[in-house]
Amino acid sequence: MIFLECRLSVRELVEFLYKSGDLSYTPASIERANLGSRIHRLLQSQGKGNYQSEVYLKLETELDTINFIIDGRADGIFKEEDNIILEEIKTTAIPYDEIDDSNFLHFAQAYCYAHIYVQQNGLDNILVQLTYYQIETKQIKTFRQVKTKEELLSFYTQTLSLYLRWAKLTQKIRMNSAQSLKSLVFPFENYRSGQREFASGVYKTILDKRSLFAQAPTGIGKTISTLFPSLKAIGEGKAEKIFYLCAKNITSSVVYNTLNLLYEQKLPFKSVGITAKDKICFLEERNCDPHICPYAKGYYSRNKDALYELLSNEDLMDKEILSQYAKKHSICPFELSLDASLYADLIVCDYNYVFDPRVYLKRFFMEKGNYIFLVDEAHNLVDRAREMYSAVLSKSSFQQLSKYIPKEEKQLHSSIKSVLADFKKLSSLCEDNEFYASNEPQLSILEKINHFIEHCDGYLQSEHDDTYDEDIKVIYFDAVNYLRISDYYDENFVTWIHKENKDVTIKQFCMNPRTPLKSIMEKGRTSVLFSATLSPIDYYLDLLGGEDETNRLSLPSPFQKEQSMILINNAISTKYKNRSLSLPSLISYLHAVILSKKGNYIIFCPSYAYMEQIHDAFTNEYPDIQTTIQKENLSEDEKQMFLNQFSSTQKLHVYFCVLGGMFSEGIDLKGDLLIGTILIGVGLPQINPQQELLKEHFQKEKKMGYAYAYQFPGMNKILQAAGRVIRSVHDKGVIVFIDERFTTPPYKRLFPNHLQHYQIINEPQKAYLSLLSFWNS
Repeated sequence: MIFLECRLSVRELVEFLYKSGDLSYTPASIERANLGSRIHRLLQSQGKGNYQSEVYLKLETELDTINFIIDGRADGIFKEEDNIILEEIKTTAIPYDEIDDSNFLHFAQAYCYAHIYVQQNGLDNILVQLTYYQIETKQIKTFRQVKTKEELLSFYTQTLSLYLRWAKLTQKIRMNSAQSLKSLVFPFENYRSGQREFASGVYKTILDKRSLFAQAPTGIGKTISTLFPSLKAIGEGKAEKIFYLCAKNITSSVVYNTLNLLYEQKLPFKSVGITAKDKICFLEERNCDPHICPYAKGYYSRNKDALYELLSNEDLMDKEILSQYAKKHSICPFELSLDASLYADLIVCDYNYVFDPRVYLKRFFMEKGNYIFLVDEAHNLVDRAREMYSAVLSKSSFQQLSKYIPKEEKQLHSSIKSVLADFKKLSSLCEDNEFYASNEPQLSILEKINHFIEHCDGYLQSEHDDTYDEDIKVIYFDAVNYLRISDYYDENFVTWIHKENKDVTIKQFCMNPRTPLKSIMEKGRTSVLFSATLSPIDYYLDLLGGEDETNRLSLPSPFQKEQSMILINNAISTKYKNRSLSLPSLISYLHAVILSKKGNYIIFCPSYAYMEQIHDAFTNEYPDIQTTIQKENLSEDEKQMFLNQFSSTQKLHVYFCVLGGMFSEGIDLKGDLLIGTILIGVGLPQINPQQELLKEHFQKEKKMGYAYAYQFPGMNKILQAAGRVIRSVHDKGVIVFIDERFTTPPYKRLFPNHLQHYQIINEPQKAYLSLLSFWNS
């Protein structure tokens, strides 16, 4: 008989089978896990001379057609008189008097370790000890049970029998995926220009277990060029799982469209899309408290049947499919997506589920895996990663917090007062200026925050009036995140203190996220970071974890130069001090450009205020031309309504949008839905203390402070917006750059090859005539 292999850790096996009850998001956190590890080490170090800690145990067991390989590390094994004792250590914030031995899950884990140890050492019985450490009072409570070899064997066999159907399902999924992906064929008759080169580069990078930074202009087909070779690699046993990482929802929709093409080949492989909790939640307003959410209440009593049915019937598990099964079984759809991800060949998700230490998928990244990371629109990862690895706390939030806590919680109040005392000291650093920056972390407040977290943790788990719990949790998790981010603090961080009126904020600001990003990507086999605008490549290598030896690929545009006319007007200054003076010339030039052909145009402006100034002047001068202006803070529905206005039309319609906003990248207006973009200014980020810190840091590190803080990010926004016009081989359009700086050497060298055929035309009449000729050609 041929036995199929199933590898699991003791923890994975036991938690999957025996975890029951409600979903709970408080206060399970990475910081709690770190605290638990520290306490484990403390208790283990206090063991007597014969105490063995972190004892690795492994056992192979054949059952039915499955060869189970179960392993893990027992917290401690020691001898006491004539007894061998196996210890399982747990940390808890439950009040000491309420700790009992009713949590079967904890004993089940110890029973499995005990069985393996008894089998390997020929023992007739063993003493199983469950040790609880109360994190607030630091008290220890132990429970002991004597277990015979026969009792442990019976429990272990029963446990494997319960998991048997899941082991068979897992093996069926893996075998089907391997066979199907091996025979996967490219879904188009021919490769586009540059597409074969890109796909080959991705495949070779996977084989070599390296990383690739690729600039692939619009039209190449980045999604299929990265997905296809990655899926083939899984079919050939070169990789285990793909994470396709997106910056925006619209990007993930392109991935699903591509997957549907592949699924037309009737090949069974599993893909799961992870949608943010707020966007997939069944409640009108998300609240994960099981007392309020019926889908969190009793989740672990219903999720296994839902998961088994889902995996047995579906291959592409997107938001709609997951919601359908979750609603049928009355469970949380977000958590169901996480459960399903364990069985998927491909996971489509936002950046944060891999990189953000607050929400990343711990189940995959505690150890190194044979993973492929495909990072789409990688230029967005710079700012997103800075945000992920930065953390901020405010004095006012802790002042408000003290009002939510009952007076009798003296230890918690004392910890809050200690934090506030440190905020007062921080305030004194800003006496001469409202900002203060230091390359060193503020160790004192970190210590106070650690104490606050321990006491708040215990309070949230205790019996109490929960009226203000949601408000408390916000501050609690901010504190947890602040402490967590401090673990990443190095020379690429700065501590930034800001005093405004009576409030004080402290921020650990990550200026260069390369180290934490690299540490995550090293958890996998291969990383492919790609975008239409990944230039200059050295800038992105520096900030996104690349090295000198990292593979690089820059592909030419698949479109013909004749499809676009590129104009630069370098006679108009859009610098803040010159805007009013240059406004009449700007309006005249804009009118000349759009007058050459009726259709839809977008004018991208560097700020809302400047956009409104230009729009008002334009509509006053040309009131008969239809215009639409982007409003601030549009919802998803409002964004879609804005885009729905773009239609194939012979009417002239001018849209005014903000550069770097939701319409300057990620939208796909093909054909004659958009025939021109006009880019005003060079896109520089607004001058503020944070950007100046970046400038200072990179001037010191790279002698390129202004470029790294202002010029490169600004030009990336410009090129992204310029890329909205030519989206397919059938498109034709105009791209206009307006600013005196575009023809200076620092900017000229940043223009990619497919925009190098620009013409410098400053006179409105000449621009109009040139565009007439272009449109008529």
